[in-house]
Amino acid sequence: MDPLPRTDLSGHGERAVRDITCGAISGIVGKYIEYPFDTVKVRLQSQPGHLPLRYTGPVDCFKQSLRRDGFLGLYRGISAPLVGAAVEMSSMFLTYQIAKDALRATIYHPSEYSATEDLPLPALLACGAAAGALTSFLLTPIELVKCKMQVPLESSAIHLKRPGPLQIMASVYRHQGLRGYWHGQLGTLIRETGGSSAWFGANEGIKILFRKFGSSSKLGKDEALPIWQQMTAGAFAGMSYNFVFYPADTIKSQMQTEDVSKMTGGRRTFGAVGKTLWEQHGIKGLYRGCGITVARAAPSSAFIFTIYEGLVQRWPTARWEKESRGQPPRSFTPRSRAVPDPTSSPSKPSFPMQHSQQPSPTHSDHAQAALEKIVLDPKYHDVLTLVKGIRNGIVYGSKVRFPHALVMIFLFRSGSLRQKTLLVLRATRMHARNLGLFALVYKATMLALRHTSPTGRERHWDAFLAGLVGGYTVFGRTIHNSVSQQIVIYVFARVVLAIAKNLVEPAGKGRIAGGGGGWGLIKDEGMRREVMRQGWPVFASVSWAAVMYMFRWHPETVQPSLRNSMHYIYVQSDHWDSLRNFIWHNK
Repeated sequence: MDPLPRTDLSGHGERAVRDITCGAISGIVGKYIEYPFDTVKVRLQSQPGHLPLRYTGPVDCFKQSLRRDGFLGLYRGISAPLVGAAVEMSSMFLTYQIAKDALRATIYHPSEYSATEDLPLPALLACGAAAGALTSFLLTPIELVKCKMQVPLESSAIHLKRPGPLQIMASVYRHQGLRGYWHGQLGTLIRETGGSSAWFGANEGIKILFRKFGSSSKLGKDEALPIWQQMTAGAFAGMSYNFVFYPADTIKSQMQTEDVSKMTGGRRTFGAVGKTLWEQHGIKGLYRGCGITVARAAPSSAFIFTIYEGLVQRWPTARWEKESRGQPPRSFTPRSRAVPDPTSSPSKPSFPMQHSQQPSPTHSDHAQAALEKIVLDPKYHDVLTLVKGIRNGIVYGSKVRFPHALVMIFLFRSGSLRQKTLLVLRATRMHARNLGLFALVYKATMLALRHTSPTGRERHWDAFLAGLVGGYTVFGRTIHNSVSQQIVIYVFARVVLAIAKNLVEPAGKGRIAGGGGGWGLIKDEGMRREVMRQGWPVFASVSWAAVMYMFRWHPETVQPSLRNSMHYIYVQSDHWDSLRNFIWHNK
């Protein structure tokens, strides 16, 4: 149960600070309690399947770890998990409350379901699943670093320096790029979505039972349960979270503890790793280390929930809570039946007040109003610009690439209809993803630069630096990808033309509103006009002369798509052996 029921949309910013702060503190405390057990669990899960098992069980793993690394060795790599625990718990509790508010504003609206009551258990399970799904995207990179630091080194060298979090992050990026940080995301998504549903659901369910049948049945709704009951509910929640979806966590740990520098043939998929574990060890291999995980989850979750609820109960009472206590929701107007007025004339029936005749808003109306309020709130503007940038990049990339790929692939590629269709979809997805990701990196970097500026405003070179970061992150590592090459070449050609125009344009006279104007390299007006008139013919002629020379004598250096089209026009037109392939088909 939510210890502080909320019925008003005001004060959400203060409540968010409360949920983030209390969740982060409880997560850090819980991580210190569970981390040694988590280290043992990861070492059991990450044992290579093709070699004899290093550990016979949790106790043996614990003994060997103490003997090899000492007690502090069990806390190796805790820096990243502490950050992860703070991020995870603050995100979990915050998104859980947001999901509950969203359901109260739509499906369980106060006009039909009192906001002073708790949501039914199925709704709470759905809220927990939504919180876990969103949190998984923040958690995967942190878990990746944690798992790699917890696994013991393969080498027997005594003085070999262990890599730290920054070295591991650099290694992952060097070998797998930005996407490498989300290696194992599917496993984290499955574990967090199902596990969080079970986590919140078990905690709420046990507390409901205590309030209904136990010694706490006489407590008021807003009164906290005794500590031992809170901890019991939290312990059951922790065990439920870890047991139900444990195989997904095992597969994720296997994927994230692979040495990226020794991987050949690309990253193994979630399904491939799961199939290998099943074939080698069966169901036992998927639940390896489950016992110690469930055991450590009980006290950890017990403390997390108890500390969180204790901090929430002691949080300074906010204005919006004072207003809502003992009052019906502001958006809730009780429906009253028309009661005849005894003083009125029988010929004039009494009606309810005029406003009660208005149709009541539907669930979708309330949901739309709530979303409208969020997207128009200035404090969310910076974050929402990132979302809109990703959306626009994906849409534009799809619109531009799909027709181009459709024509080029169906004209110049051989293969079945299915193969060509897959190539078109793959090229479209690649272009859309690249532009969407670049928009995210560029706009996020611009926001970071602006907020770190001494003046709080954009500086002249911020766009260049942000483009540099985005270009390297998205396109700088994909030299062998034809779609990325085409985008970069297209951009480069436009930049060359833009620079040429800037050289001859008068300084400070931009043709477009907001433009910075040219650089005024040529001062004489007559010469400037002549250069402008002759610039494009020279550029076009030299470009075609250069590309034909490169295609004729160095064709291997020409971009594949351009080389294929030029080969079709200039090489295949030299050969035919019948009227049919002269007119219709190439030989």
